[in-house]
Amino acid sequence: MTFAPIEGELRKIYETDRATFTDARIELELKYGSILQPTQRFNRRLVSFQANKNVKMHRWFKYKEAFSAQLVHKLIESFGLKPPSHILDPFAGVSTALLAARECGLDATGIEVLPICDIVWLAKSQTGSHVVSELKSVRQWVESTPTGQSQRRFSHIPITLHAFDTDTEAELMWYDEQFVNLVTCKSLKSLLKFVLLSILEDISYTSKDGQFLRWDIRSDKVRKRNQKRVAAGKRPYKEFRKASILDVKTAILKALDLIISDVALTDVDSVHSGKQQLIQGTVLDALPRQDTGQFDAVITSPPYCNRYDYTRTYALELAFLGLTNKEVIALRQDMISCTVENRSKLKRLQALYESLGRLSAFDYVYDVLAQNRAFQEILDALRIRSRRREVNNTGVISMVEGYFTELAFVTLELFRVCKPGAYVGIVNDNVRYSGEVIPVDLLMTDIAASLGFEPESIHVLQQRKGNSSQQMGKYGREALRKSILIWKKPGIRDAD
Repeated sequence: MTFAPIEGELRKIYETDRATFTDARIELELKYGSILQPTQRFNRRLVSFQANKNVKMHRWFKYKEAFSAQLVHKLIESFGLKPPSHILDPFAGVSTALLAARECGLDATGIEVLPICDIVWLAKSQTGSHVVSELKSVRQWVESTPTGQSQRRFSHIPITLHAFDTDTEAELMWYDEQFVNLVTCKSLKSLLKFVLLSILEDISYTSKDGQFLRWDIRSDKVRKRNQKRVAAGKRPYKEFRKASILDVKTAILKALDLIISDVALTDVDSVHSGKQQLIQGTVLDALPRQDTGQFDAVITSPPYCNRYDYTRTYALELAFLGLTNKEVIALRQDMISCTVENRSKLKRLQALYESLGRLSAFDYVYDVLAQNRAFQEILDALRIRSRRREVNNTGVISMVEGYFTELAFVTLELFRVCKPGAYVGIVNDNVRYSGEVIPVDLLMTDIAASLGFEPESIHVLQQRKGNSSQQMGKYGREALRKSILIWKKPGIRDAD
């Protein structure tokens, strides 16, 4: 079953008040309407962390932006991949695709810019090396040893100040010191560092919530902020209180229990199947340096074009690893543009391709984007909205432009590094800004087609995504597609 888009219905979706042109986006809907496929095989649970919550090993670290191992397994089956197939995830996150590939005996390569994900990968990928008896010994030591307090301070950056009460912070740093001295095994030290990383939210006054960290009303930060608001005659911020804030020892024991349980159930032979590697760095630099024609499939989900700032959401974890505020800001600029603070990477990309002797490839992508009517229409529409003072942050325009520009370069490289006949599966969300619907799935697919891919299908999840109450109040309610894009590189895949 596919959608049969009707132009009149499409105009109702895109033309909220007829203030901007929408013809090019409607043309996209009509052009690719035949491959828009409503699906029951995939759902929102599968394309989010929800389905990983109770899955062995994947549940060790709550990474809300991840997709599920079950989704990867379904796509591997759908693409007909068998050993020794090699898959790529250029936005690897906490390496769900790499670990799922390993479970299927496949080789896998991931690229990830967030340094916390490297710690998570090390902990999970070494599951077969973790010894249950050693883990139990550490657990017994934690349970039986009175908690001390360190004089060393948590290396806060401005956004994380007051995330812990004084005793909690001192206890956290004490355990960090003790774990370094407690064991000599390198893999166990790495795992214990991961344990502390994994409990930061549980022991703090913060809670991850989309674009930012939510702060508990009991934190000094919120109390001082509300005092200033009240003194200025303003209402205090809406009260938020976490269901629970764990003490450090309890949080560590809880994390260790989960790990010990999963390691004890792990089939050691299964975790050594295939070869997996995680490359740390920005995909824009790392992917162009990969060898041509080596991957049988791509399974990934880039950051969405939704203003979510990973460097803020995971600020506690980044600070715990020792990143300075300057380094966090630089990291934000290294990521695919998905926040209003991102700056254009065009000059950087041009210099990279020139250094690689591939300046013609840079010019090719630039021309593809310049000639894409829907892309240019979206940018023009947002500029019109901005002139009408309907865009609450003009950084949205540069963010959207940067987002699709950078993904176009990623797509170019995916085409190059894939083998003939390779499939690409990408999870993404459509978005809406100032009433302008941006069909991310169709625009990405159209750019991919211009760069050589054959669009196969766009699986549309039944549970669509809403948009902000502010936008609904002004421009009307419009449920947005959440999709899985399937492309194919022309040619015949070699027999396994």
